[in-house]
Parts: sequence; C-alpha cells; structure tokens
Amino acid sequence: MATFNSTNYGKQVGSAGASPSASYPLAKFIAGKVRYSIIPYVLAGTEAANDIINIVRLKVGAVVIPSLSHIVCEAPGTALTLDIGFASNVDALCDGAALTTAHDVSFTGAASVTATAQQYTPVALASGDEVIFATVKTATSLTAAAKLLFLVAYVDE
Repeated sequence: MATFNSTNYGKQVGSAGASPSASYPLAKFIAGKVRYSIIPYVLAGTEAANDIINIVRLKVGAVVIPSLSHIVCEAPGTALTLDIGFASNVDALCDGAALTTAHDVSFTGAASVTATAQQYTPVALASGDEVIFATVKTATSLTAAAKLLFLVAYVDE
C-alpha cells in the first residue's frame, strides 16, 4: 500500500528523514477561521459590459477561498454575466458567472462558471489586490432594484 503526502503535509514533516521545510506553511493556509463578507448589492439596471462593481476590501494577506464563495440573486434580467477578481487578475476568483434567474451561483461550481485550477486554490491577497470586484461581462435588459448577495469566504489569521 502506497502513502502519498499533500504539499503542506510534506512541508510540515519533511521527507525521508529530512527536517521540516524552511517554508513551513502559515496556519491560515492549512487551518483557520473561515469568515464571510456578506455583501448585498442592488442593481441600478444601467450596468453595462466592462463596468465594475466593487464588492469588498479585505486586508493584505487575507486568503480568499473561491470554492466556498457564492452569489445569491433575484432574477437580474435577461442576462448578467460577471467575472470576479482583483486588480492583478480580474477573473481570479470567478470566470463567467451567468446570472439569468433567481439562484445561488458558486464562484467555482456552477455549470455557468468556467473554473480554472487557480480558482480552486485559495488566494492570498497581495498589496494592491485588497479590493474584490466584479467585472460585468454581459448585461442585457437588467431589472433595476434586483438584489444580489455576494458571499466572499476568506481566512485572515
């Protein structure tokens, strides 16, 4: 029977009798309190392609967990597609969330979302990337006053 180690486990215990790695993972990368920023947003109805919706500012070093993050919405109109990310990577957290009916869309798990390997990996925010925002990719016949709720999961200690 073979035994395999995750990258973090290997750093914690070392390998083949070696000392634990000098790059021992920070606790926030292997365990910690998951927090949610719960951010309501009400559509103006005039949002258009390439517009930005600022969602939340987190502190530098916060680790965002895309696979636990969601958008809950009322029917926003005919079509609303969003990418979610930050300054250095505008779709790092969610690429192509299609919001067409009232439902809950995971940043990484919905059929409408193209999840990349990067989006399954928690992301530590660097300086300049503290603001999480949505980029409107498509907006067709939006309903003014329709409610969106962004739930952004992160660990910050």
